[in-house]
Amino acid sequence: MLQLLKPISIYPLVYFRIVFGLLMLCEGIGAVLIGWVQEHYVAPTFHFGYIGLEWLKPLPGDGMVYVYLLMALLGFLILVGWRYKLVSFLFFLLFGYSFFCEKTHYLNHHYLIFLISGLMVLLPAHRKHSLDVRRQPELESAVAPQWTLWLLRVQLLLVYFYAGVAKVQPDWLAAKPMSIWMSHKTDFYVIGPYLNTPEMIWLVCWGGVLFDFLIGFALLWPRTRMVAFWVAFAFHIFNSAVFHVGIFPYFMIAANVLFFSPAQIARWFFRKDALPAVGCHRVLAQPVWQQQIGVYFFILYLSWQLVFPLRHFFIPGDVNWTEEGHRFSWRMMLRTKSGSINFIVQDATMQKTVTVRERDYLTRDQVRELAKHPDMIWQFAQFLKEEYKKQGMARPQVYVRSYLSLNGYGRHPIVDGTVDLASVPYTRGAKAWVTPRPEADGWPWSRRVLSKAEE
Repeated sequence: MLQLLKPISIYPLVYFRIVFGLLMLCEGIGAVLIGWVQEHYVAPTFHFGYIGLEWLKPLPGDGMVYVYLLMALLGFLILVGWRYKLVSFLFFLLFGYSFFCEKTHYLNHHYLIFLISGLMVLLPAHRKHSLDVRRQPELESAVAPQWTLWLLRVQLLLVYFYAGVAKVQPDWLAAKPMSIWMSHKTDFYVIGPYLNTPEMIWLVCWGGVLFDFLIGFALLWPRTRMVAFWVAFAFHIFNSAVFHVGIFPYFMIAANVLFFSPAQIARWFFRKDALPAVGCHRVLAQPVWQQQIGVYFFILYLSWQLVFPLRHFFIPGDVNWTEEGHRFSWRMMLRTKSGSINFIVQDATMQKTVTVRERDYLTRDQVRELAKHPDMIWQFAQFLKEEYKKQGMARPQVYVRSYLSLNGYGRHPIVDGTVDLASVPYTRGAKAWVTPRPEADGWPWSRRVLSKAEE
């Protein structure tokens, strides 16, 4: 604990405040300019909220456009350090609101930004090179507790490492999803013909596993840090160019700078300042009890981050099929799904049957994602139950015909078509009405092991 309270140069936190604010400024404006906000919040009339948080609804009309523009403004204020604590807290609330009120297009990097923005509220990143210091010079400090920097470093390391853990599965190691993705990248300028070659596909698959497992530790070790940084730089630029994963690659490149020593960061970005080593011998300004609370938070938060992403190992079924435990677990680009789904509403008393036109209620993207996620299927069934009650059905029953292909294998029902989803309560974990992944699909290693054991 004493080591975590050791004063270190504040410059890494100041650097990260500036780049975080800049990236959030770009994210907010860019999401509006390219139409992402309009497509995911304005166009849909029905929204898939997170179960338990369905009361969170997007603002009507162009309200979410203004939310994102406001977040862009808050990002700028974080950058310049104006009313930093209040502004970063407001950004955390607004980003969390926008994230949790619509899950159709869940993105790991949005979850990471949500977490980091919450951590930023606690960090004294405004105590140097900020408008707050100009307004209140007594706020200025050259040092911060060591745990503040390690909190960000360990969070980044866990993102990388658990992305590697998630890739240790037969379909990924057999290059099933990557082969499908690369087959659609052949029209890329210059590099397109090389992306869909066996050598490139195997390099990306196995190289991705090794990268995720090792890069965080290589960034921590001074002897490999510089090489690791440039390897990570190339990795993220490749992902941005080929897979178009938004701001995430640039966020991670900027965040990886935090693995360098505070002295190096000060020399690179704050050359006009005094040498950071001078301030490292100063005493922290915060009372001891506040410092201790910070360390306890550090331990509890990272303990949760260590355990929570592994919950799918304790839930029966293949997480790639059932989606149980997939979100919030750093399971990035692991599977590809395609499917179709039809909802049938039947009146239990009048024996009237209606085949629902999902497009009457959902956008094209929502329909495509709906077929892949059992929790969203259940939510839409509950919506249809209430919708047809309004239309005069006394006891609507909702049945589903679904077909799903995972990683290029054959199509199979993902939901038991004989179950009335309108009458089924939602439960966490494995669900009886979700079909298991067919044993004939994939998993060649486990099948060989079983067959040898039977012999």
